[in-house]
Amino acid sequence: MSADMTKPRKHRHRRNYTFMVISGDSDGTTKRLHLDHFKTQVLAYSAFAIGLILICYIIFSAMTISNLRSIQVDQKSQIQTLTTENERLTTTNDTLSNEAEQLRAALNMRLENEQQSAEEAENNAIPSGFPLTGKANMDLAVDNVDSNNITKFEDRASNEEEGNPLVLFSAAEGNNIIAAGTGTVLSVTSDAKFGNYVSIDHGNGYISIYRNSGTPIVSEGDEVDRGDILFVIDGNNTKLGYQIQKDDNYINPEELIEING
Repeated sequence: MSADMTKPRKHRHRRNYTFMVISGDSDGTTKRLHLDHFKTQVLAYSAFAIGLILICYIIFSAMTISNLRSIQVDQKSQIQTLTTENERLTTTNDTLSNEAEQLRAALNMRLENEQQSAEEAENNAIPSGFPLTGKANMDLAVDNVDSNNITKFEDRASNEEEGNPLVLFSAAEGNNIIAAGTGTVLSVTSDAKFGNYVSIDHGNGYISIYRNSGTPIVSEGDEVDRGDILFVIDGNNTKLGYQIQKDDNYINPEELIEING
């Protein structure tokens, strides 16, 4: 016989595991659960896998919580930053609103001033001012272009004289003949009945006319304001013939002159 046949055969021993479950009954009976090697390995691997899954879940949960906390911190920081920025923008908006309100008030005041100035300029351009400094005697008259004389109205109710209305002033020496409103000197010429003739265009349809024997101190094209001197009155030129045209038609100057005192 060969040596292999004479060598004793080794027997593999199957491992078994016994799990004992002891009941809590009063009779003291016990129950046993037997598992073979394969089932034990399955149970062990399953327990390991479950444990690994639990560990991974715990690690994942911890990482998630950490990330959430980090996100929460970032969000708090962003909220604080946005809150600070919002407060700054609110302050800036309040400042800009106040500045805008001040600008509106300044603009309204400027518009009011400009409107008032325009109204004053418009009023000053109407030849309603008294054409003399100081007091003077005043007579209503007419200037007939076909006559060499100025005819006074001694009795206005029965007046039948024809001609352009004119106010005849008799002023004292030392007074001045002045512009009745702002405007531009339209002409400076000689006058057959008074000596010299100055007309001012006020730019609104009105033309004021000053007729006097003195020497004019303005020239054609000059810009004049109300109250600017046109003639200086001395002992030889105390008479002023004053007329007003509106849209090329003569009107009664008395209807426009503002007489104070």
